[in-house]
Amino acid sequence: MTGCHRALSANVLAVLLSGVPTLALSQLNESPITPGFWSFPSHKAVTAPEIRAACRNHFEIRFEDGHFIGLTMQKAERSPAQRQVEDVGRCMFNRETQIDHCEKKINNPDGSIMVGTMESRYSFDNDKTLKMIVTPKMITDTPFSDAPFDAFPVRCPDAAVWSILNESRPPK
Repeated sequence: MTGCHRALSANVLAVLLSGVPTLALSQLNESPITPGFWSFPSHKAVTAPEIRAACRNHFEIRFEDGHFIGLTMQKAERSPAQRQVEDVGRCMFNRETQIDHCEKKINNPDGSIMVGTMESRYSFDNDKTLKMIVTPKMITDTPFSDAPFDAFPVRCPDAAVWSILNESRPPK
């Protein structure tokens, strides 16, 4: 190892051990939303029951290339709940700006479709909980608010998603 690399490694280690605020360490090389099942509650979901409840309400299937499909539970009278595709799109993370830019289509229950984008910035709380500040930018005329909002992404366990999907029935 060259002297320059040793000095850099020592400096990085010193910074990590010196108690630098968590936000300063949150420079990301890629989106923290990796392939798999995710839910985005508006509050911290920490315990297994809280995470399962968030995933039951809405979860997204994220693919390696950034595409996603969001499923939500639709309650029906006198019949089991049904999963429906609520939104689809694709997200691309920009390392320079630290923003996840997503193109999105939202399918409304009345059959209408809203089209737009959203941008997410990530940070970590003191307890290392991942937080997103989401800024939607819907193009379609709609009463949807473009005001930024907070979300606390959680990875939905595969077994929980499998169980949730088996509790619902497919739409007719």
